[in-house]
Amino acid sequence: MRRRRRSFWDIFDEFFEEFDREMEEAFEETRRAMERAFRTFREDELEPGKPMVYGFSMEIGPDGVPRIRHFGNVRPGKPKIVEEAEIEPYTSVIVDEERGVLRITAEMPGIEKKRIKINATEDTVVIRGENSRKYYKECKLDAPVDPDSAKATYRNGILEVTFQLKKSPGKRIKVE
Repeated sequence: MRRRRRSFWDIFDEFFEEFDREMEEAFEETRRAMERAFRTFREDELEPGKPMVYGFSMEIGPDGVPRIRHFGNVRPGKPKIVEEAEIEPYTSVIVDEERGVLRITAEMPGIEKKRIKINATEDTVVIRGENSRKYYKECKLDAPVDPDSAKATYRNGILEVTFQLKKSPGKRIKVE
């Protein structure tokens, strides 16, 4: 009896089949976790006319450590739907060392431009917006910025704030 010799491509086929299985399991596990988390909300806690917003983003920080950021006005596992009646907008903070800028993008649909307030220090930016909806987000920054260099634009519900990174002149160290 003659054995069939494995092709070089069989290895790739097996790898991708295993990868597909693992991804399916991961998605199913995530779906079950989200289902369990949102089962904690009872119907009598729902407020008619109030939106339920929850989401999260995952990214790798500049230090190589994964970060999970939550946004919205609810949190899984907590008994109340609305947290302080303010929605935490989805926010992305990107440091571009090459260009020397830090960019913050926040999704704030339904707010008029004149109703947005931004306060900044070297290491923190606070964004507020209030119309029929209220948004609030405090961003701790990964790099110090020059608050006076801020430029903000708001189009189609997306706020973008750009800062120049603060240049550190460094310190001369005397060799003894």
